[in-house]
Amino acid sequence: MTKPLCVFVVDDDDDLANTTGALLKAFGHDPHIFTSAEDVLGALEEVTPDVILSDIGMPRMDGLALAGQIRQQARCAKTVLVAVTAFGEEDHRRDAIAAGFDYRFVKPLAAADLRDFLNQLG
Repeated sequence: MTKPLCVFVVDDDDDLANTTGALLKAFGHDPHIFTSAEDVLGALEEVTPDVILSDIGMPRMDGLALAGQIRQQARCAKTVLVAVTAFGEEDHRRDAIAAGFDYRFVKPLAAADLRDFLNQLG
């Protein structure tokens, strides 16, 4: 593994968010778990993560709107935004990239794929 990364995980599914966080911790990274986009925006006032893994389909503010707001913040210019979503169609991929995501993975994201991806970033 390369250097530990600060990784925000945002998903309205508590179990999935916590499981992803546990995997990240096992991989040696520093996970921060959120169940809403609004909570992530509040946390960005104090911490600038290396990576944000975000669900797309969330209530109140979806992942596309979250990505747009993150990309407006200069301090997050180098943050890698990753959509982790059940929406696997090509138009959903295009929407995610247009909103500001750097990458998109379709759920379920295999632990080995997540580990390998983060190792490439670090």
